[in-house]
Amino acid sequence: MNLSINKKHNLLFYYQCALAVGAILTFFTEISSYLYTSGIFSRPPLFWIVFFGLASIPLLFSNIKYISRSVITWCFGFIFVSLLWFVLLSIPAEIAVEELKKRILSVIFILINILIFSCNKNIHYLTRWAIFITVLMAVFNNIYEFFNPIAFNSLGTGGRSAGFYLNPNSDGAALVLGMIFSVSLLQPIYRLPFVSIIGIGVLLTFSRGAILGWLVTVIIFTITSILNLHKLLYWVLGIGTVIISFGSQWSEEILQNFSLNQNSLERIAWFQNISTSDSEDSADSRLEVAQLAWELFTKHPFFGNGIGSTLTWNMEISTHNIYLYYMADHGILGAFILPLLVYAVTQHAHGETKYIGLAFAAFILLWGLFSHNVLEERYILIMFSLIAAMTAASQLEQRFKVGNSS
Repeated sequence: MNLSINKKHNLLFYYQCALAVGAILTFFTEISSYLYTSGIFSRPPLFWIVFFGLASIPLLFSNIKYISRSVITWCFGFIFVSLLWFVLLSIPAEIAVEELKKRILSVIFILINILIFSCNKNIHYLTRWAIFITVLMAVFNNIYEFFNPIAFNSLGTGGRSAGFYLNPNSDGAALVLGMIFSVSLLQPIYRLPFVSIIGIGVLLTFSRGAILGWLVTVIIFTITSILNLHKLLYWVLGIGTVIISFGSQWSEEILQNFSLNQNSLERIAWFQNISTSDSEDSADSRLEVAQLAWELFTKHPFFGNGIGSTLTWNMEISTHNIYLYYMADHGILGAFILPLLVYAVTQHAHGETKYIGLAFAAFILLWGLFSHNVLEERYILIMFSLIAAMTAASQLEQRFKVGNSS
């Protein structure tokens, strides 16, 4: 009888491992969106969410207790606030309905993947190795696309690598997130080379937010001793010497040899002279929409303007800032939506998870200043699910240690 039970548990474990790795390969790589957008696969990303949702049903009977109350509270609170503001304040419009659907789908997606990742630290370990492989693949894709601009997109991004993500900013953010979860898997001697490889991949996206996020994450890794400070200084000194030695002549030759589009050239000009206000057009447009969102917020600072308020204006883009995005919708309450989720998935983490959670929290809160899609993009949402499951596992392990020591 016990042998039969153990066999069932082993089968469930392997099944859950397959689901966890499959979810990473499907959603964290954004291959599901890429295949649909490029016309290779006719099923939209929603098909894969439903698929993994149905596939995770057997885990309900054993893993539901591992979903923390704080995460469940945030999920229900987010949906409740969204529904309330939709009913009371939003103008009945298709945009508001679509925004509400996105929010509900995001919550469902988070809970499904927490269920898939829950319960077993071995599953987390295997999942993180899958992330390690995917980020190396993403770096390879970025390098390949830099030399072949139409490799992943027939229109090309003219030097701004994006790979399967199709958006260079998303690509850069995914690389930083992958680095956060996988760097400590490696022996200390291999960590700096790995971080440097990720840095190259991020740099090829020309994403200001991702590059800044990479730098902040490296600083946190150094403070928490995941990276060795002295070795890091040697690496920085070596790389700096190479760059100075080649100088501007090296950079000019690169620009001449590769067909970079106007956007990429403007980004390079911005990096060369950050103080120049008119060196990069998108920076000005982001500032303009941020000012408009702030004006919306100040008109109704306590209750906001209803969900989707920044999607109905005449601008072609939204806020590029999730705090302003939700503040325009929900007033001052909107500023706390993302930080509360970050707190819910990382609070009371122990051991290695504590340091991963610290780097994750810092990057996500920073990335919120550059993107209003943080709670929509699946490559980010799945990382929320993973860190939530890892935090719950670390808490259980800590209680077990305390129980044994008392």
